[in-house]
Amino acid sequence: MKVFIAGIACSLACLFLGASQGSASLLTENCGTTEHPSRIRRVVGGHDANRFENPWMVMVIGKDNMFVCGGSLITSLFVLTSASCISSSPKQVSLGEYDRNCRSEDCLSSRKLIDIEQQFIHPQFQYYQNDIALLRLATEVVFSAYIRPICLSVDRPVGSHIREFTATGWGKTDSSETSNVLQTTTLKLHNPIHCNDKFRTKLDASQLCIGGEHSDTCNGDSGGPLSAKVSGGKTDRVFLFGLVSYGSSFCSGIAVYTNVQHYRDWIVNTIAMQGS
Repeated sequence: MKVFIAGIACSLACLFLGASQGSASLLTENCGTTEHPSRIRRVVGGHDANRFENPWMVMVIGKDNMFVCGGSLITSLFVLTSASCISSSPKQVSLGEYDRNCRSEDCLSSRKLIDIEQQFIHPQFQYYQNDIALLRLATEVVFSAYIRPICLSVDRPVGSHIREFTATGWGKTDSSETSNVLQTTTLKLHNPIHCNDKFRTKLDASQLCIGGEHSDTCNGDSGGPLSAKVSGGKTDRVFLFGLVSYGSSFCSGIAVYTNVQHYRDWIVNTIAMQGS
């Protein structure tokens, strides 16, 4: 999660991401909530995350036990990440992770390492298009205060007027080193034309243009969640809106994220074919 000093003016007057939560059907009912209330204000600029605020955050691990990218727990058996992350040949996921260097009894008891049983890359993934993948875990996860799934709607978009999101990850920081402690920052939705101009591409409905005034996701954050809290009914829940896909080599300004809601059918159908 890289911090930088720059100003970005968002010219987007109004953009809808869909209807409010309402009666949307959830992929997992017990999702998007934490057992401990937030004790830290929302910040812009890659600060330490709250210990209990991101229980769906997943660290994807490759060979030699090396951290390779991020992901989100969406059911007791499936993690959602970027297809580009799969090129690093992930072997395991770490759940309940927060401080990678922590060896206290609390950290060791809350951290769960689980092997990856199968990988499902979107069949049309090519050069950051359709940059999304599912990881099926070898063992079903038991939810706790440290490990819980994030919400996905399976039948309709959610989140009315949402233009501000939270990104989390252990990726490179302004010191060019990956972070030991999970970092979080607030980023905003931008008009796709800004990303089109910067990356000489043309974003479609499957992608989001996201950026912040003082921070950006960076190397190592790929596949990590872009989330927002959605109010509805008796419970406010955190929903997954995007996955870190690609950005500038300097990790500054706007970047491109996979629009998770665009892939609802693929996610649901892929999980259903596995009988879970």
